[in-house]
Amino acid sequence: MASTRDELFSAIDANDPERVGALIDRDPELASARDDDGVSALLHARYRSGGEVVSVLRAHVRDLDVFEAAALGEVDRLAALLRARPAAVGDRSADGFMPLHLAAYFGKVDAVRALLDAHADVSAVGTGWMRGTALHSAVSAGHRTVAGVLLDADADVNARQSGGWTPLHGAAHNGDHGTTALLLARGADPSALDDSGRSALDHANASGDTATIDAIRAAAG
Repeated sequence: MASTRDELFSAIDANDPERVGALIDRDPELASARDDDGVSALLHARYRSGGEVVSVLRAHVRDLDVFEAAALGEVDRLAALLRARPAAVGDRSADGFMPLHLAAYFGKVDAVRALLDAHADVSAVGTGWMRGTALHSAVSAGHRTVAGVLLDADADVNARQSGGWTPLHGAAHNGDHGTTALLLARGADPSALDDSGRSALDHANASGDTATIDAIRAAAG
């Protein structure tokens, strides 16, 4: 028989805000539950479901932790946590990410800036399923503005993540011409190969985006 915690995460994964709300109304402590990986219900929902489920959970979580604050872009809460414990900028979530990874992935540019101001390590690599930098996180989700902020903070434009992917491989794979152009302008190497021997142009060709293909082809000479 499924536990109420399991029911909650099933409802989150099903993007069912009414069910999530009903479960929490019945047992308010469920709002602070954690999944099998140790990730909070709120962050789990931010990863997997739409804004309405996140809103339902957020209404029942009084004090966001540093990862939740970063992922939701709640800069005032984030700043308060960092003032109280500056070392929190280097904490790792249960799934291996630092606050900067989460702010970057979810496109929270003000949170990214706040974390950088608090001396977040722009070169730190995730230790979970995705072993990349915050720049990889931003690029994977198509957040060009965040990518630019990270590059301004000396992020390595040619850093490699899982599979040997550089940020340019990620942008090319997504057919994201704007981010591709930014990375190339900031020194991304169009000739770099991933661990499978694929170039950024190979990824761009697979995406089918003509502008991205043309930009990489021109940069590669």
